[in-house]
Amino acid sequence: MKIDERALLQERVRTLVLRHALQAVLERLAAATRGAGQDVEAELLNLEQSLVATARGLADRASAQKLAVLVAVEDATATIRAAFDSAHDRLDLLAPPTLALVETPAAVAA
Repeated sequence: MKIDERALLQERVRTLVLRHALQAVLERLAAATRGAGQDVEAELLNLEQSLVATARGLADRASAQKLAVLVAVEDATATIRAAFDSAHDRLDLLAPPTLALVETPAAVAA
């Protein structure tokens, strides 16, 4: 295995570990935010936007670097998005379903 390939593989493994760690932290953050009576969705969205903007800023600065750096930044961005998607999905499962009130049609009411 070439040195560049090995470095890229190591970065992908680090990214995978980062994803699992980030998901665990996001779940704890969501539970703490919910417990404090705050809007979990808004907090997660703000955090996601900050992290993704930072990752993209790194990519802009690294544009003159090797492809491996750009791939690592894109992997990190994808990992961040996947972790937030997973956190949002879990929140959706925990949220009680909301039922809309529907008027009874006139034909049925009569």
